[in-house]
Amino acid sequence: MRLRLASNIIGGHKALFAILFLVGVGIVAFQAGAYYYYQKSSACPDPCRVSTLMVETLINYGNGTSHWFNETDVRSDWNFYQLTSSVARVQATYYPSASEHLITGINGVQSIGQYFWSLWAVCENSKAWFATNVGADAIHFTTYHTLAWYYQATNSQDSSKWDPPVPGAAKVNVC
Repeated sequence: MRLRLASNIIGGHKALFAILFLVGVGIVAFQAGAYYYYQKSSACPDPCRVSTLMVETLINYGNGTSHWFNETDVRSDWNFYQLTSSVARVQATYYPSASEHLITGINGVQSIGQYFWSLWAVCENSKAWFATNVGADAIHFTTYHTLAWYYQATNSQDSSKWDPPVPGAAKVNVC
């Protein structure tokens, strides 16, 4: 009896059930497509989301020899240590507790005694060089676009007494 009743209900409304079935299949297909599209658009690995910036880099060897790397295309997620390592042979000691590299040599020129590599940046506001108070790993290119390594001797830990990496260039103590 129940089978006959169900058969009568289904038989009398075949078109309605067919439409409901097709609507259900359409909804499932639409949701699957939307999910697939979302996964593809948000599953993009980091390199495709990273832009590039142009950075100017100076390496001044302190003996009258300087080398500019002009308009270097750099990934926006890089830091200055990574850039330096990509344009020069870098000798460094890594300190995990600070997540920082101490640069001890660039292209074979090693820090010795009072001679060391200092890190400089151009302050965009004053258009002048200043000695940074952080290491190369902490310099990202959203703030500075012209940077320098300068090999020089100094008797002072006070960077206000240091010479800028470009002879005769303007220098500020704080940006």
